[in-house]
Amino acid sequence: MNKYGSLFWISFKQAWSKKANLSGMLFFLFILIFIYNCLWEAIAAESMEAGLNRVFIWYLLFAEMIILSNPKIDRTLFDDIQSGTMAYYINKPISFFFMRYAEALGNMSVSFLIMGGFGAVITLVLTGTPPFEWWQFPIIFAMCFGSSCINVLLYTTVGLCGLWLASIRTLGMAVERLAFILGGAIFPLSIYPDWFIDIAKWTPFYSFYYLTIKLVYDFSWANLAETFLLNTFWVVLISTFVVLTYKKLIKRVNIYGG
Repeated sequence: MNKYGSLFWISFKQAWSKKANLSGMLFFLFILIFIYNCLWEAIAAESMEAGLNRVFIWYLLFAEMIILSNPKIDRTLFDDIQSGTMAYYINKPISFFFMRYAEALGNMSVSFLIMGGFGAVITLVLTGTPPFEWWQFPIIFAMCFGSSCINVLLYTTVGLCGLWLASIRTLGMAVERLAFILGGAIFPLSIYPDWFIDIAKWTPFYSFYYLTIKLVYDFSWANLAETFLLNTFWVVLISTFVVLTYKKLIKRVNIYGG
């Protein structure tokens, strides 16, 4: 574990040193929050529902923290598989998968924490009092961070599909679009019809996107427990796929030499 902790910390420091990338990401986040805040203010004025932007902008902030912090581990794994780089690590005293995952988590953590701090200040200035109690904020923040870790794990499955696919770019884009649609990453699923929500419930996006971020405006211990249990279920399912695929990948490398 010390090895993976070191890899996490090295990746964390490298990501922290890339000030230009972080500045661009924060600028994009600010523009996104500002535009959608204006949109929800206009909708609230027409519908006579005061504070509508306060709810949905905080929701949007946590959603974007999960999405934008993704370090695109799928492309890294795909390149490693296609180029044969992973073959060099098979006989090393370290798991290739956990190595890449620890590096991705280090990168993701920097983006997540910086966006959380910067975004919270901007959202607080634009909307005022958040739709949750301040004592709930650490819990919501921790749950969203956990969802970001699951999101990274999900994208590892996309990268490992390079074992069968000549390109994963289309698959990665499809997963990203499904996260927006079925996970309610921009608009909460509560505004969609019931039949659409019933479909979304069968996907992992419903759990670690919508249910997690929903805690922002509908926090309760029952909702927290439901979210935690569903997230755990999807972690087990995704991890099982990763383990089986990784074993097949190692077998192929050992037999064919990469």
